[in-house]
Amino acid sequence: MRRNRPLDEPKQSIVSSKSTSHDNRPLSKSWIEHFLFVLLIIPLTLSALVLYTDISSWHLPDNLYAFVNTNRTSVQTAVQIFGAILAAIEVFALCRLINLTTRVRFTQTPVSLDVLGFWSALSTPTNNFCLPFWMIAITVFLGNLSAIISALWTGALTPANAIGAQHSSLFIPDWSNISLINEYPSEIDKTGFSTREAKGYFTYSVGIGLLGSLLSSMNSASPTNGGIRNHPKMDNTRYNYHGRSYGVGASAGLSDDSLVAIPHVRNYTFNEVGLDASVDCIYNTSSMFMIQVLPQPTLHAARGLLPDSKPSAPEYSVYIGRGDDAIVALGVAADPTEYSAKRYMAIAAGSYYKNLDKVQCAVTFNPALFNVSVDIQGRNLSVSKVRSVDSVHDIDPHHNITHIVMRQLELISNDLTSYYRSTLGDAFNASISDYRTSVAGGDLSDMQIVMKGMENAVTSLVDDILVGYASAQLVVGRFRKSTPVLVEVSALRVGSRAYVIASVVITGLIALLVIGEGIRMRWWKDLPSFDYQDNRALVLGASRGGRGFAEYVEQVNCKNLGRVPVIWRKRKGQESWDQGEIVFQPLLHDSEDNIEHVGSDRDSVAWI
Repeated sequence: MRRNRPLDEPKQSIVSSKSTSHDNRPLSKSWIEHFLFVLLIIPLTLSALVLYTDISSWHLPDNLYAFVNTNRTSVQTAVQIFGAILAAIEVFALCRLINLTTRVRFTQTPVSLDVLGFWSALSTPTNNFCLPFWMIAITVFLGNLSAIISALWTGALTPANAIGAQHSSLFIPDWSNISLINEYPSEIDKTGFSTREAKGYFTYSVGIGLLGSLLSSMNSASPTNGGIRNHPKMDNTRYNYHGRSYGVGASAGLSDDSLVAIPHVRNYTFNEVGLDASVDCIYNTSSMFMIQVLPQPTLHAARGLLPDSKPSAPEYSVYIGRGDDAIVALGVAADPTEYSAKRYMAIAAGSYYKNLDKVQCAVTFNPALFNVSVDIQGRNLSVSKVRSVDSVHDIDPHHNITHIVMRQLELISNDLTSYYRSTLGDAFNASISDYRTSVAGGDLSDMQIVMKGMENAVTSLVDDILVGYASAQLVVGRFRKSTPVLVEVSALRVGSRAYVIASVVITGLIALLVIGEGIRMRWWKDLPSFDYQDNRALVLGASRGGRGFAEYVEQVNCKNLGRVPVIWRKRKGQESWDQGEIVFQPLLHDSEDNIEHVGSDRDSVAWI
């Protein structure tokens, strides 16, 4: 049904002529219509910058690092506020896009009042619980989309802890000059060059001058829990080795002052060439190295040939003891058949240390490249062999260092034997006992346990002696060279990668959607001046129909107003924003209660 107003019927107005004239102004189609699209440049640019900082591993400057750490709560609050602003820009740009597109469609196709309310809820965004369920679900999602995007932006902008890398250099021992590395006797005034300072005692008489530290280290040679051994570095730097030292890492605490002074430094790593000492111990029942009684009742001689001794020069050294029961003598060739990478050590022991008697160990020194990791905060040193290197420079090509290191073992055993005990023998037994504890319940024989405990103890001795000489080269002899170092510092990065990627993707999708829809709609060239979000436009448009809309509803007995279709038409010859019409088309219900639109021309619609 159509209700027409007589042409000569005077129009009635509920507003004054002055007010009508004022409201009849043209609706501005200036840049304000697309202002939110312009603001979208802010999150789009920021997302590109954040993605760049993530890819380039950029970190905050030191002054900002200190500021953020000091004001964590304030910074987090500011980030959340800024994230909410960015999310609001993106969501409202999306809502504006929906509004512009649906306004154009409103001039082309009739829509039900439910759809019109749905569009209005999406354009706000808000929730309208009078709509069908699927429309409510979408409006609720869009209404909360801002909170989701805000959370993602917060994760993308919150300063997160990171590790920064810097390149520097460090002095390590230089072994090209080993003129001060000699076998100094244990007599007074015949020791090697030494110095004592705040960082410790450093000497070229390692076996004698550092005897206490060496002995203490031996006592932890076999961890009772079977885990990785931890033992202190033999100086006052308070560093501890986590695992074997392999004779490297002496520079930590001695020549790294410039590295420690780097702001927020955590650790540093470098490569250093050293000697990998491999120890293999056996019981040699045919060993010719044994203890002999001398004419003096308190003097005993440890003598005999070792596998690398010259036949004409058997090993010989004198020990003091009340009998030979408490003697543990170590024999190392003073004048070997050749200076080689493989050297031997033999033990002759009295009855108190019978399990050590006739133990013979072969120590092989192989040059290797090691990676040293220095944890400055935890004061830990971790050394690992670099297995990818096929060949390295040998710091001891003539095996002079190897010879001096092994000879220290003989000096240590002589100095640690007293009338009643052998402190060295006790340290060996401690290593054996601890290893026995670590493998309790296993199927190892007693001989295997003794050999492994001995290997651990000898390995500890050799590694620490090498570190002692390396420290002496640095501090006493000043023989050093520079090596590159990778320094890790505590830093702050912008956001976490997952949140950065999510924010970039969402922002990019919204920007592409705006651009694509703008091109498709020719930048909304046909955008009507009527905006269904503007209550003024709705009231004016509906008032033009008078009672027509209500009469139509009564006529078709429509119980669901949301199904009533409406469309916007511009009145011919009128340019002002309030001269549009909202019209409706009647609905017919088929047998299946499906809705069909009838009539599409101007004569089939009526004002409301």
